[in-house]
Amino acid sequence: MNRLLMHVGPSIGNRDVLLAGARDNIGFATKDFVQAMGDSLEGLRMVMGVGGKFQPFILPGSGTSAMESVASFLHEGDRVLIITNGIFGNRWEGIFSRYRVKCDVVGAEAGESVTPDMIREKTEGSHYRMSFMTHVETSTGVRAPVDSLLKELKKVSDLITVDGVASAGGELVDAEKRGIDICLTASQKAIGAPPGAGLLVASEKAMSQLADDSLAGYSLNLKNWLPIMKGMEEGRGGYFATPPINTVFSLQEAFRLIAEETMAARLERHKMASGMLRAGIRGMGMEVVAGEGIESNTVTGLRLKNSKQKDVLEKSMKLGVEFGSGVHPGVKPDYIRIGHMGWVQEHHVLRALSVLERSLKASGESIKAAEGVKAAQEFIT
Repeated sequence: MNRLLMHVGPSIGNRDVLLAGARDNIGFATKDFVQAMGDSLEGLRMVMGVGGKFQPFILPGSGTSAMESVASFLHEGDRVLIITNGIFGNRWEGIFSRYRVKCDVVGAEAGESVTPDMIREKTEGSHYRMSFMTHVETSTGVRAPVDSLLKELKKVSDLITVDGVASAGGELVDAEKRGIDICLTASQKAIGAPPGAGLLVASEKAMSQLADDSLAGYSLNLKNWLPIMKGMEEGRGGYFATPPINTVFSLQEAFRLIAEETMAARLERHKMASGMLRAGIRGMGMEVVAGEGIESNTVTGLRLKNSKQKDVLEKSMKLGVEFGSGVHPGVKPDYIRIGHMGWVQEHHVLRALSVLERSLKASGESIKAAEGVKAAQEFIT
């Protein structure tokens, strides 16, 4: 059976992107790889909405690796502010509680978002070396109101980092125009390449504060990776540690296809797919986890009423569609997560909804056949 991957990452694959990474007997010093890395670094600028003054990085690892590399801009005793809407926003606290910095946290209830008023209340009379915000919370599908939150964070922070792991490539990032200093993501999410790389861009302001005495360790210290990234863009190559070679070739093809599609068309496609899915969920009488107006283009949480996520996930898998388990303990009752990012198309959503109708009904929900699919079809016509 040709399984459909509607997980929150890795996302739906693209055959050309996958095959681009199927290289053997090729090393990081080859001309082809240096070209692929250079193209991918420039493609990352395109997706993040930044120009030549931003420095891009492609690191071996994951989105979490990119998150931890931000320690390269911090020093012992710094004060940081963490804005979190869920489990993955909380990860910033998990990371920096391991370092000698002071963390203040502003958090929202499951399915909701931190508001500007909450930031003002927490930060009155305070100043921070850096603030962290998650664009799309992967555990609930909440999209933070970036612009209004940035407005408050700029008043109290020297630098602002935005976690775009579940957004870059499927949501408007526009980091330079918005005044974001550091923005990061992962290869396997909305960019639509295989896992293996953490990606980030850093502003000229942020790069000027990269120092030898930062909190960063060794392998994820951006100062160690900087000459490699610059060398790759200049066609010279270089070595610090083995890069994710095959993933980079896939990224090169993914960014080529994104440029061909255009970012505007890609964002509209994600918006349409997410709208279809939510219309279908509500059409079958179920509810979405994220509150109205803060639903993301890339991840949707579906609240369960009379069924258990284990049953729904297992039945859906047998019918050829893989969804993600709910991970936020604050979402009651049970729920599942649906990823619709990367190379998602309308027919993927319709198939997912058809399988959901059958799985939910077989697991105890009162679902009428075809009601979800019908609502999704009406949404796009």
